[in-house]
Amino acid sequence: MEMKLSRLIQLAQEFRNAIEGISVEHRPVGMRDFPFGSCGDSSLLLGAYLSDMDIDGFFYVCGERGSKADDSWTSHAWLQRGSCVIDITADQFQDAPTNIIVADPSLWHQQFQTEAPQPADFRLWTGYGAEILVPMYSSLKRSLGLFPADS
Repeated sequence: MEMKLSRLIQLAQEFRNAIEGISVEHRPVGMRDFPFGSCGDSSLLLGAYLSDMDIDGFFYVCGERGSKADDSWTSHAWLQRGSCVIDITADQFQDAPTNIIVADPSLWHQQFQTEAPQPADFRLWTGYGAEILVPMYSSLKRSLGLFPADS
């Protein structure tokens, strides 16, 4: 598992670097203040990337913590397969241990109350909004130099 985890760490770092390398004006509106407020879109894009790398079994997980009554409530999203977590936007939270978390398990993520897991790849989503990620994913593939931009 350790070698596999190290590979996931490498892929997560490369993917985050690729996001940061895309100019703000070429990012979807929800990712212009990356990593802040970008966890959902970033996780879905990373899910597509992992799928294209033949790394399957991850799900999109959304969780929340805190209380709306005392204004401590917040939500967050990441990828998870079993107890293995990949989170490339953890540093939007001051208490996160690192900017990227790849851990099996992640104690930090256990503080969130999670919803039912969803498909990790935005291309499998049918709801409103998934289509805005297509140009960003094309740019990321081009930046990573791994896939033709039109695939």
